[in-house]
Amino acid sequence: MEGGYGNYTTTSYGGQGGMGGGGFMPGETNSPATGRQQENKSLRPVTIKQLLEATQSHPEAPYQIDDADINVVFCIGQVRNISTQSTNITYKIDDGTGEIEAKQWIDSTRMDDDMDVDGQGAKQSTRKKIELDGYVKAFGTIKDFSNKRYLGAHSVRPLADINELHVHFLEATAVHLFFKNGPPPSKSEDGGYGAPAKGAADDYNAGGMGGRPLPPMSATARRVYNLLKNEPQSNEGLHMQNISAKLGLSSTEVIKAGDELSSASLIFPTIDEYTWAIL
Repeated sequence: MEGGYGNYTTTSYGGQGGMGGGGFMPGETNSPATGRQQENKSLRPVTIKQLLEATQSHPEAPYQIDDADINVVFCIGQVRNISTQSTNITYKIDDGTGEIEAKQWIDSTRMDDDMDVDGQGAKQSTRKKIELDGYVKAFGTIKDFSNKRYLGAHSVRPLADINELHVHFLEATAVHLFFKNGPPPSKSEDGGYGAPAKGAADDYNAGGMGGRPLPPMSATARRVYNLLKNEPQSNEGLHMQNISAKLGLSSTEVIKAGDELSSASLIFPTIDEYTWAIL
């Protein structure tokens, strides 16, 4: 499907394409040959109100927003409460449209990968700390338990730039309007308005950054990005340990590079916090 609305095109995460910044990646459509719906592997920017109002046709069906199946979603909001337990951390996030809890499970086997050793031999976290009343970007899937909806978070990160908040709401609105009203008229229908310029479309369909120069980044981050872009992989992307082995880097180096790329909206977590795919 290609309608020229925000350079919308059909793809799956880990594939080619994606909107810059927020990285909306539409899911796969129904297969006319089989009549069965293919597995939806999409990343969609949403508001918390949309998460709370998402529906299911039956308990085992995928969640839908605007009558479109969703899989991985991400929202941005302010942290109103943090509850830490032995197995998980729960963040209450408020974006002005509503509040939702994002629950992130703690994997003790990976906690050391987030640690670095200081000059006195003590371990210190390499991650920026999430603070109460700070802004975060949360990736995950919708979950329901005991009639309470929450976000099963793959990743919750502090917001690197407050401008991401404003861009996120614009992207969520654009995607909502696309599904509600359909794509804008084609060039033949309106004399050219609404259709992306050929160069822009070519850039978008070229994959990743569309052949445009990457933003400034460390040499390690560039190596990780190039591996994620060029290495054969499933739709889930590559795990941090695979990247570490292929590039001969330590886990700490890979995680720092991943944080850098995530902050630049070049990659996103898929099935867990340490499995990444190109936006």
